[in-house]
Amino acid sequence: MKLKLPHSTQNWVSLVGATIALISFFIIVFLFVISLTFDQGNAYLGIVIYIALPTILVIGLLLIPLGMWIKVRKEKKSGEGKEKDFPVIDFNDVRHRNAFMIFSIGSAIFLLASAVGSYEAFHYTESVEFCGKVCHSVMKPEYVAYQNSPHARVACVECHIGGGADWYMKSKLSGLRQVYAVLANTYSKPIPTPIKDLRPARETCEECHWPQKFYSRKLRL
Repeated sequence: MKLKLPHSTQNWVSLVGATIALISFFIIVFLFVISLTFDQGNAYLGIVIYIALPTILVIGLLLIPLGMWIKVRKEKKSGEGKEKDFPVIDFNDVRHRNAFMIFSIGSAIFLLASAVGSYEAFHYTESVEFCGKVCHSVMKPEYVAYQNSPHARVACVECHIGGGADWYMKSKLSGLRQVYAVLANTYSKPIPTPIKDLRPARETCEECHWPQKFYSRKLRL
């Protein structure tokens, strides 16, 4: 039985958009399962799953209404379409019911996937792997030194960002500038220690190192 949909959906732009969205969605699900099954994944897999493919998915979804709008506009100009300012939804029409069901189910799946994806993307961009191997690949010496330091078990963001949304946003905005510097090859060589840009120690370091608990290294008798 052929699925009946509104006439405006029958255009190449919407068809291409739906195809892109479906393919992207299934690839995301497949790679997500792979990343859960095999813990040792490629450092760039997270970028593909949580950033690149979702962007392509959203573009595909946007192409669907864009194609419908273009087709309706062309039909109005040619005199084939009805002169209506707004679309009319009639649930007595099986095509409208099918379109509404697809839209409702698709929206629910998309919102659920977006919630999970946003959560995973947040944690991935906060991970040591992302900082050391993906985002700051030009800082390999610092990353190697960190892995062999007393703070090797402390995540990078615990000291460089800390808690709170304000510093999280500041770090991501600063990261965009740093990404541009890496792509344009305009960053300083060697990279200077960002002492001036770090968050105050009382808001990060002192979460673990309490000044009240400091003690002398000398044993006094």
